[in-house]
Amino acid sequence: MRGRLPGVVFSLWWAVLADPASAEPLAIERVPEPLRPWVEWALHGSEAQRCPFLHGAPGSPECVWPARLELSLGARQGNFVQRWRVFSEAWVALPGDAKHWPQAVAVDGRPAPVVDRDGSPTLRLLPGTHEARGDLHWDTLPDLLQIPAETGLLAVSRNGLQVAFPKRDAQGRLWLGSAAAEGAGAETRLEITVHRRVTDEIPLRVLTLIRLEVSGPAREVVLGLALPVDAVPMWLTGPLPARLDPDGKLRVQVRPGTYTIQLEARLPGPVDALALPAPGGPWDEREEWVFDARPSLRLVSIEGAASIDPQQTELPEHWRALPAYAMEPGATLRFVTKRRGDADPAPDRLSLVRTWWLDFDGGGYTVTDRISGAVVRSDRLAMAPGSELGRVAVNGADQVITRIPGEESTGIEIPRGEIEVTADSRLPDAGSRVPAVGWDQDFQSVSAQLQLPPGWRLLHASGVDDVSFTWVTRWTLLDFFVVLVAAMAFLRLFGPRWGALALAGLALTYTEPGAPRWVWVVVLAGEVLRRALVSGRFAAAVRALWQVALLALVLLALPFTLEQIRGGVFPALEDLSGERLLVPLGAETVTSFSKLAPAAQPEAPPRTRGCSRRATSRSNATRPCAAA
Repeated sequence: MRGRLPGVVFSLWWAVLADPASAEPLAIERVPEPLRPWVEWALHGSEAQRCPFLHGAPGSPECVWPARLELSLGARQGNFVQRWRVFSEAWVALPGDAKHWPQAVAVDGRPAPVVDRDGSPTLRLLPGTHEARGDLHWDTLPDLLQIPAETGLLAVSRNGLQVAFPKRDAQGRLWLGSAAAEGAGAETRLEITVHRRVTDEIPLRVLTLIRLEVSGPAREVVLGLALPVDAVPMWLTGPLPARLDPDGKLRVQVRPGTYTIQLEARLPGPVDALALPAPGGPWDEREEWVFDARPSLRLVSIEGAASIDPQQTELPEHWRALPAYAMEPGATLRFVTKRRGDADPAPDRLSLVRTWWLDFDGGGYTVTDRISGAVVRSDRLAMAPGSELGRVAVNGADQVITRIPGEESTGIEIPRGEIEVTADSRLPDAGSRVPAVGWDQDFQSVSAQLQLPPGWRLLHASGVDDVSFTWVTRWTLLDFFVVLVAAMAFLRLFGPRWGALALAGLALTYTEPGAPRWVWVVVLAGEVLRRALVSGRFAAAVRALWQVALLALVLLALPFTLEQIRGGVFPALEDLSGERLLVPLGAETVTSFSKLAPAAQPEAPPRTRGCSRRATSRSNATRPCAAA
């Protein structure tokens, strides 16, 4: 038997918890008869897997289901009865708290111990259906009585009289003081304030806010007709039980307090007027309406109601920016249409983020575009000729790329509204001019990033407002002055050939990181003085200074030369850290970022990697962005 035990346990676990046919836990009655004695042992510690769960939440099983809780309360004591359906051994909470501890508790007619868990009286129940009974004692009836928060059905009687609508708060506490006040003959009052927002959508929608101020006993009232004529209710929400009767009247179960009920409805078909019938119940005699226009759909003027100042009303704060009107029962709000549609819609509000990936051989670019914003006018997004569109996705869904007969450009159809577009394309001919946009579309802003493979350097970018830290823009007026003075000094001291060689060498290396700069001036100045002074202490000091400067020049030039040779032979080892690029293409947006080291792996096609350059723009003019 010992040798068979692991196989039996594995078979039982597989049968109960991993039914491959249904991918759901296997019911106990479907377990093979030879394995049933092992079920409880196999599920020890995983009993919750056998509990049911709420719809849509399979990962949160509910092992304890409370039934109706019945409370009978008196001046000095009370008692409770509640039934429980338990699927796995668990702790269940009882009515009461540390101050009002349940006494004489019995489960299924047998005494049961009550345990304090986090200040709440609880019982330990085994699987099955159980009924718990107990008593509660107090000197005077408390204003609040804690009951289990998971209990949904509650029946309360006080001094033998049934409480129609027990009041509970979010913590599960039962309010008893209000019930006593209700029995003392409190004033019965109901005040109603109605606000409506009419949204001129398709279909036209009406949102109604009903504010109730209630005092007196809990009761059920019929407020009357809550919607305009022909309105179709869509949803009703609020803190009080409420419903719309078939005749259109709103029925609410009220209790003392202040509450707001929201009701939204739609109007079928074209709407040119809204009639407010007499409600036929305790309704506000004067309503305040606001109109939320949609000029893109139609332009209307409002007639039939008096305009009021929304700032002098009790309208919600976010409604007070809309035109407001006073409505009386039986009045009609008319919409006089001036124009349908938007003859001159606003331009599209789109932003473009481009990334160019230069091929290793410099022959072309792979381009990734990200377009986001709102489309108001356009129906099609097309790429300008010269670029080859490869893949486009709109809001995460791939689109079919089409070409209009007679046109060279390819593109896609785009919907109106907010969109997110991702597109991949190719520029087969790199050249020295790269289109900044590449689409037949106007953009509010363009942010461009150039990814260069190892061995390439950005020489200059034209057609922009400002370019920083390219090879050209690194030069300053002082740099030009130093290079020209040094070249002229070489010309005077060593002749035209050395002068030309010095000018070319300094022009190519002067702005490179780590290159010798001011030491050239010291060496040349020392050479001039060494030739002019033949003897003397000062001449000896000048020669010593010249030798030190010459040694410093050698010490600086050797590592710089080795670094340049290594970068030329192995471009991927070139150190580009510390460089920054600032290329604002427009007057409003300025973007800067660090150049990535060549070894970094950016998000891009696997063909390229390297440093990055970025630019931003406001227009869609085809302008050169970079020359490499």
